[in-house]
Amino acid sequence: MMRRKLFRWLVFALCGMLVAFILLNLLFPLPPAKPYSLVVTDRNGKLLQVFLAEDGIWRVRTHPDEIPAKLKHILIEKEDRFFYYHPGINPFSLVRAFVQNISSDKRVSGASTLTMQVARMLEPKERTYSAKIVEMFRALQLELRYSKEEIFELYLSLVPLGGDIEGVKSASLLYYQTPSGRLLIQRVKYIVSANEYVPMSC
Repeated sequence: MMRRKLFRWLVFALCGMLVAFILLNLLFPLPPAKPYSLVVTDRNGKLLQVFLAEDGIWRVRTHPDEIPAKLKHILIEKEDRFFYYHPGINPFSLVRAFVQNISSDKRVSGASTLTMQVARMLEPKERTYSAKIVEMFRALQLELRYSKEEIFELYLSLVPLGGDIEGVKSASLLYYQTPSGRLLIQRVKYIVSANEYVPMSC
């Protein structure tokens, strides 16, 4: 009897959270996509010119197929190894971070998934606990709207890589004057560990 009652309360709670999410999703839609830089090529696809995006940022759209498979593996392993298995939030990482931060009485661990990082890039906020809750909500919205590959494309295109440069392709073109598909892994490791780049999973 007690078990059945607990099950009913659990179903009721889950339904309540689902209804709340649907309402919040309608009231607070995802922020608009950020503008990309205009890339001009010749008839053979050779790069001629890249222009700043409308908001003054070098932000070239980067498709996952444009980067080496090894780089893709490195980025996912470094930022969110369970990216393809969670719905935007990794509950195990949240519990681990909560326990570590409470036990040390300071912030020593983060729990941001790659999807949550994209949410933060789309809607930058000061890093507070309330902002983290908003990130989790936005991450669920992103997972609902986009496929995993589309979310990874957003990450590759928006990740800050120093100053007014965002995205792997933008960095490879501006730092090394070469398309990201031809970047050496050693160069990419240097880019993602540059002094200007603060790892988003912190």
